[in-house]
Amino acid sequence: SGIDLIDRYTQNEMRNTINAYTTYELNLNKVHNFKFMLGMNRVTYDMEYSQARRTTVNELDNPQFNFATGDQYVWGDKDWNAQLGYFGRINYDYAGKYLLEANLRYDGTSIFGKNSRWRWYPSFSGGWRVSEEEFMEPIKNIVYSLKLRSSWGKIGDQTVSNSLYLSTIDTGTTSWIGSDGNYTSYVGTPSSVASDITWQDITTFDIGLDARFLNGELGFSFDWYRRKTENMIVPNQDLTYSYGTSSLKGNYGNLHTDGWEIALDYSHRFNNGLRISANAALSDFKTIIDDYGNVNGLTSYYKGKVYGDIWGFKVDRLYQNTDFVYDSNGNLVTEVVTSGKGKGVTINKLSDSNAPNQGYLQSGSLVFGPGDVKYKDLDGDGEITQGDNTIDNHGDKVVIGNSTPRYQYSFRLGADYKGFDFSIFFQGVGKCDQWGSSSLTLAGFNTGDGAIAKRFSTNYWTEENTNAFYPRATNLSNSTDLFNMRISDRYLLNMAYLRLKNITFGYTLPAMITKKALIQKVRVYASFENLLTFDHLDGTPIDPESAVIGTTDSYEYLTNSSTSNYAGGRVGIGTPAFKSMSIGIQLTF
Repeated sequence: SGIDLIDRYTQNEMRNTINAYTTYELNLNKVHNFKFMLGMNRVTYDMEYSQARRTTVNELDNPQFNFATGDQYVWGDKDWNAQLGYFGRINYDYAGKYLLEANLRYDGTSIFGKNSRWRWYPSFSGGWRVSEEEFMEPIKNIVYSLKLRSSWGKIGDQTVSNSLYLSTIDTGTTSWIGSDGNYTSYVGTPSSVASDITWQDITTFDIGLDARFLNGELGFSFDWYRRKTENMIVPNQDLTYSYGTSSLKGNYGNLHTDGWEIALDYSHRFNNGLRISANAALSDFKTIIDDYGNVNGLTSYYKGKVYGDIWGFKVDRLYQNTDFVYDSNGNLVTEVVTSGKGKGVTINKLSDSNAPNQGYLQSGSLVFGPGDVKYKDLDGDGEITQGDNTIDNHGDKVVIGNSTPRYQYSFRLGADYKGFDFSIFFQGVGKCDQWGSSSLTLAGFNTGDGAIAKRFSTNYWTEENTNAFYPRATNLSNSTDLFNMRISDRYLLNMAYLRLKNITFGYTLPAMITKKALIQKVRVYASFENLLTFDHLDGTPIDPESAVIGTTDSYEYLTNSSTSNYAGGRVGIGTPAFKSMSIGIQLTF
């Protein structure tokens, strides 16, 4: 098939895990209940691989290294890490009313240096079962159970490279051939390291309550939490270009997340055997960067940034013919910008001499004219720019949205009666913004791909369609922030949605019939998935649920460089949600 090489890859991995613990329970006077636990866990990982390749295989029907005569290549690597932890726990319960728990861990890892690899991690939790108090007895039929609870705990994270504290030097072979006829070798610059790099600390504080009412038929739960990530391992960007190597990573970052969750459920069975049920959930969270090295660029993370914030321009409207000056032949008059960041750029002369110019945003052959986007001059300096693209000087850019899914909710309704059962489930997101990055989500993106969203081709500006939503047709190539499609509020995608996820109908045959066939239970059912979706995408052919689910957890994204967004960051390039129906039989013997 045209492949003229032989390649062999060999890898050996070994993982060892040891968990050992012991428990002891103690009861005093039948009301003081204690439980003690001590334990340890140990995890090791060893890996070694080698790979060999040789080109120009002379016997394709019997490929072997001895039968190849071309260039030879060899690769290989080794990796290992280990963790060891000791832990203890004490549980206390007084008469089933007051609950306490305390934990303490002492964890070590090979990921960090000898003086930084061991850390203590405590956690505590407590609960009060208010409904078990004597003063709650008169309303027991109304407040069936009530529990107040709170917890605080700290854990360590060490899911990073095991060579961050060691300075390493890259070596390799160039494509140049030396005087001896062999490829020359190279040695790189030693990497910069923070020798005291250590664990990332994650602290979580939570308060909540659980309650049931009406003899347990109605349930309610609430949680509010704050999660702090301290000593986050991030690059230190406060370096000059003459430093000579990449920025070192260290414990320079901090962030916190505030969130809450509410859940309701209800179930009741009537005297005739009909049972109805319902449950609903709503949650939200917001993450703020407290420190991130010495960075203040808008395209990175900086102190005070809300995770997921989208910076962009505000759009006034589309330019019309009356916005420009024409000569006696009806041609646009041009002029050169004489000051500001766009100095020296040729623009089409505006009929309003006080209107801000957009020369700085021009590029290549595009000169803003009728049908193009007119951005707002928010800083009032007479031109549209992004300043230095920093938090201190961001020009006319402002926060126009946020890509974090907010106000995630779901609700389910169900019923069953004399063997028949029914359930319906909805889920959705109340707020989420994303900027397009494909030919289906961004007007003008890679027009050569040959596929664009229908709305781009039916609602764009022309001389006959001056009230269009989209600007005149232009080609962005594969850029997602250029010309008329500078990141802006007008063309931001609203990813909020509500989806009917599932409807299920079922019937369970009477047991007196199935037992005769030695079958404990027979249920036939029909299930429908993704029947309806309500969104704000105006026919954009993307799945809002997939895009929202694909947004990465803030902590994981900031601390793990291998984490990627939905579809590799290409919004609109992915498998759509399929509507489906299934019919089946469930048998229990």
